[in-house]
Amino acid sequence: MRSLVVFILVFELLSFTGTSYSQSQLKIGHVDVMKILSELPERDSAQLVLDKETKEIETSFEEMQVIYNKLVDDYTKGLSTYSVLVKKAKEDEILDKQKRLQEFEQNATATLQKRNTELLQPIYEKIIKTIEKVATQNAFTYILDVSKGSIAFTSKDSQNIEDMVLALLK
Repeated sequence: MRSLVVFILVFELLSFTGTSYSQSQLKIGHVDVMKILSELPERDSAQLVLDKETKEIETSFEEMQVIYNKLVDDYTKGLSTYSVLVKKAKEDEILDKQKRLQEFEQNATATLQKRNTELLQPIYEKIIKTIEKVATQNAFTYILDVSKGSIAFTSKDSQNIEDMVLALLK
């Protein structure tokens, strides 16, 4: 019986030592990828390209809207003079223009979102590779991205590596 108690105590002591040893090997860092992105000059260049393309699309949309508004105004002004056939044709033309405006707006939104992703993806990849490099050089077990919003808590023991990443990126 006594040997069983000694065995259990030794086992618990070894378990506790092993657990605390493995926990001391864990090195956690954190980074705000969005903050790093905002500080890179490549982000500004990408934003300029996106702003230019957005302006071009907005200009085209406004031109299409002017044509649509003119059709509606002309229809409204001449409504009392139109035959049933002409009235129907003008209404169909207005509905067609309205449909094309809506399609253009939807396509423009999707195109701009895709373009934004295309412009930012290489920058994100560069940031991630740099984070991996910093993590490897400094023996981190985990690096958490606090900009994702899924981190509920960051300990004071977690090291912020943003400055190290930015130093390598610049």
